[in-house]
Amino acid sequence: MYKRIIFILPLFLWLQTTLHAQDMVGCTQLLEDAREAYAAGMIELVPELLLPCIEESGLSGTAREEAYKLVINAYLFDYLPDEADKLMSAFLDENPNYEAQASDPSEFKLLLETHKERRAGEAAALVAAARTRQLEEQAAQQQAAEQSKAQRKAGASFAPDSDKPRIGFLVGISGSKGAIMEPYSVGDPNSADGKYAFAPGFVLGAKVDLPLSKGIEIGLGLLYNRVNLSYSASPYDFTSYEYHECENKLQLPFSMLVYLNPKGQTRAYFRVGVVADYLLSASAYGTRTYEESGTYLKDVEVEKMTISDTRSRMNLQGLLGVGVNIPLQKAFLSIEASYSAGFFQTNKVEDRYDNQDILWMLYHVEGDFRVNQVLLNVGITWNLN
Repeated sequence: MYKRIIFILPLFLWLQTTLHAQDMVGCTQLLEDAREAYAAGMIELVPELLLPCIEESGLSGTAREEAYKLVINAYLFDYLPDEADKLMSAFLDENPNYEAQASDPSEFKLLLETHKERRAGEAAALVAAARTRQLEEQAAQQQAAEQSKAQRKAGASFAPDSDKPRIGFLVGISGSKGAIMEPYSVGDPNSADGKYAFAPGFVLGAKVDLPLSKGIEIGLGLLYNRVNLSYSASPYDFTSYEYHECENKLQLPFSMLVYLNPKGQTRAYFRVGVVADYLLSASAYGTRTYEESGTYLKDVEVEKMTISDTRSRMNLQGLLGVGVNIPLQKAFLSIEASYSAGFFQTNKVEDRYDNQDILWMLYHVEGDFRVNQVLLNVGITWNLN
């Protein structure tokens, strides 16, 4: 037996140097020689003979499996646990379902079982980690969905309900102008060239919106309206004057609002209605100037005076407007432009000549007129709960 080992030892050494050139038949022969070396106790030669065949895939099937086992056992018997452990890992990568055989050494079986348990633990850890990630992603998605739902719910709770009655206030700026029905003058009315110009004013007050349906509302209000009028004329060639009137009115508008896009969030609308107003007070003042240059005559000024008794206390106006309602948190913001025209005459005919200062100092005789007004207002309303 020992003579045979001494005879094949030089052959093993020669085969080691030429192993990279071996084909499948060479690796099969080397496997046979490795078996004999292993059986003869020449453990250290087994890895040198078979590792190149394993690394270069010179063996396949059961032959490759046997080569792995011979080298692993050689490492174990030669007290090289790290190398055995590394090669066992590679063996199980290629043969994950390998089961220990009765002929396998106990050390091999133990190492195999250790690796399988480790792999099972790693696989379980990977599965658990994947499951954990999945649960975390599901929880994150659910949380995001709940947050989105809560935000929508919160938004809905803050959003005003357009189907409920609303109350609020408005402020606005106005431009008022008298519309002359029949002119009068201390001179020739047809040549006096008198005319009204728009004069700025303002309005403020409260309003109530009462929805009748998704697209129609009734609007009510209580407003204070400061109306200013400006009139200029030249009753004679040598003089001209400017007349200013201030009226303070309490108004009760009643209107119907029709939405142009009733299903929208921001909704445009058209308004039509009437405005009943009550005159609280009226005053007037003016200045008359001479047209001739170099004259020694000074301008004539008429100080502000009350003219409430010469005005109709009650009046009625027609109203047309367009606007938009913008939803805010728990409120609606409205922006509206409107035009109102007086139905009835503003001044009293019988009191046309009663104010002597305005008549003889200013040379102003007021014609029959009504008041028209343009208005731009901004309002805010809240639901009545």
